[in-house]
Amino acid sequence: MGRPTEFMSALRDPKNKPLQGKHPADAALRSLWVHVAFADGRVGDAELALFQAVSPGVSRDELLLQIAEDAARPMDLKALAAALPDEVDRQDTFMLASWMVGQDDRVHNAEAKILGELMRALGL
Repeated sequence: MGRPTEFMSALRDPKNKPLQGKHPADAALRSLWVHVAFADGRVGDAELALFQAVSPGVSRDELLLQIAEDAARPMDLKALAAALPDEVDRQDTFMLASWMVGQDDRVHNAEAKILGELMRALGL
């Protein structure tokens, strides 16, 4: 199972096994889903619950601070693409981002823009 699939599994069902270990793509994947979740200018309760599911032991306040810090930094899609040379991982990353977009039941223009940029960066 590739790392994007592990992220998706942990995000879709908090009862699933939490992320284990570290992967070279972790920082870029986290940046991606922070930017997707924050694209509309806020992180909703449902989105925050997802972050909590993959951040065991991190308090809500600390998590919100981490999200704000990540959102303030530019997203590096080239680094993400470099960390995910496998075509299946790239497709799964796009599916992960698309799934995150749908979590607040709206697709905002900024979210659609990120998805387009992601497709280009990953060569999809």
